Amino acid sequence: MARFSVVFGLSNTQATLDFVDVDLATDTPLYIDPYAIQIRDDEWSAKCGDAIRSFFTEVLNALRDGNEGRVAHLMSRLGEPNETFLGQSVGRPSGRGVGSDKAARFGDALRRSRAFQTGVIGDISEAELFIYGVGPDMISDLTTNVLRGHLAQYTKDQCDLLGVPTRMVRSLGPIWSAERADWVASEVELPVHGGKPILLVPKFSVRFKLSLDSQEFYNHYMVEFLRQEYLDSRSALVQVFKGTGERYVTKTSVKERHPFVKDDLARFVSDHPEVLESYKRIKGASGPIPPDMLEMFFDEGAFAQALIDGLLEISAGSADASRYHHHAMAICTFLFHPQLITPVKEAELHEGRKRLDIRFTNAAEAGFFHAMMVSPQGRALSVPVECKNYVKEMRNPELDQLAGRFSHHRGFVGLLLCRSMDNRERIIAGCKDTANDGRGFMLVLEDADLTQMLNFVRDNARWRIDEFLRARFAEITN
Repeated sequence: MARFSVVFGLSNTQATLDFVDVDLATDTPLYIDPYAIQIRDDEWSAKCGDAIRSFFTEVLNALRDGNEGRVAHLMSRLGEPNETFLGQSVGRPSGRGVGSDKAARFGDALRRSRAFQTGVIGDISEAELFIYGVGPDMISDLTTNVLRGHLAQYTKDQCDLLGVPTRMVRSLGPIWSAERADWVASEVELPVHGGKPILLVPKFSVRFKLSLDSQEFYNHYMVEFLRQEYLDSRSALVQVFKGTGERYVTKTSVKERHPFVKDDLARFVSDHPEVLESYKRIKGASGPIPPDMLEMFFDEGAFAQALIDGLLEISAGSADASRYHHHAMAICTFLFHPQLITPVKEAELHEGRKRLDIRFTNAAEAGFFHAMMVSPQGRALSVPVECKNYVKEMRNPELDQLAGRFSHHRGFVGLLLCRSMDNRERIIAGCKDTANDGRGFMLVLEDADLTQMLNFVRDNARWRIDEFLRARFAEITN
């Protein structure tokens, strides 16, 4: 298996990477899910959601206006993307989802559909529900085309973070610009393997099947709703149990009267939009794919212990600074994903020395990091993380450096990772002073703290990480 991490010599495994560690020799059976992206509130997903909505709005408007030239222009740029190595192809990636012919057929099917004619459909993510001939491969590949520019920038950021070489690529195809509402030509900088460019995809944006699935909606929502409706109206479909006299309606009888027809799904949703909204709310709450499902035979507890052992092997001091930095970031991704996502390396000169740190986007929907995001004092839309592989005593300048990363745009919560605190009481007092002065909240986590949180995972008590972080936060605020 030629995984991206193996081909490019990374020590990371899937659990410590923000993106899907794809096999570069074949397609990985996952789909980029537009609905899973659009319901998220983090910065990257919001930009992608705007692009998806912008493109589909332009398509719908052109169809309503009868502007065939505009429709053809929009759809003709939807090539067959092989760069993500995702989908259901057999053998070498074949990009079988969307090509120029299939894109044109998609436009025609959309135009003829009841969902378009009645205004029921308003988003790409709903196309599989209502449009004939549209399946998950086509939706995923269409979404890939629209998000090509955002995926390219994400890929470059991850490669910079991990030290993966990239080069300029001109053959990837045009990029959708939500600002111009049009396709624009652009060069992008990407990793290349076997002469082919690679687009990395955040693992929080993929699913084994699309969130919105027509068969699932039909079987578990439309049929169940109609079954109850027939039961309440005492229709001819109602039967009675002989022993108890209890009335019932079988799903089979409802399906015989209402067979699976996508136009009929659109008619049903037009009459009962609340059923679709309920379905979407439930699907939106399902969350990203857990690590043990993304990687076969993955043992989270054993991996947590391996990270502990790896941390013990790294010596303090400048010689192993890069190794410590890399391992600490892997631990953060393992512990905090999907609350903290899309890590980006940031570099700046500080008093003549180049200083590197990482900024995570805060995408938490509950727990400690969500509390930090909604707190008026924290406003942690992102969380900077600095790593200090020091043997010397850590003093106020190190704390001031992290505080200098805070801003109203990014927030006022950060993590400072170090090997050990020589004078813990003094360092915590410095963090308290910073918090009391209104300059932000800094959690200093030493090896013992990281090890403790990894032990929680090893002992099947991941939920205690949140409790631990709240306790560390209370130390600097009480």
